[in-house]
Amino acid sequence: MPKTITSVGIEKIGRRFADSIDHAAYTLNGAPKTVEPFRKLVTADTVKIYIYFDDTVTGNVANVQLVDTDGDIVAQSDREFEKPPSKGLYVAFKYTIIEKETEVQIESE
Repeated sequence: MPKTITSVGIEKIGRRFADSIDHAAYTLNGAPKTVEPFRKLVTADTVKIYIYFDDTVTGNVANVQLVDTDGDIVAQSDREFEKPPSKGLYVAFKYTIIEKETEVQIESE
């Protein structure tokens, strides 16, 4: 089947997703915290959201979640990271927008 969404349409879907991300929620040594996204990149069909933990964050970083402007968790990582005080830490969420067509059959009554 031919594609129906143009490359512009796919990039707009990615941009709208990226723009909807308000903050990241995570736990630091078991305590809940939040941080603003460091960078949101949209290129063609790829969306990358970077969360950066600077040298003020030390210890166990876990349960990193992307939270949208509605307050909904839209993505999350189950990985845990041991963040040393002398180094920064990036957690990257990367998505590719793919059009997938399916055929729908409507049964008549």
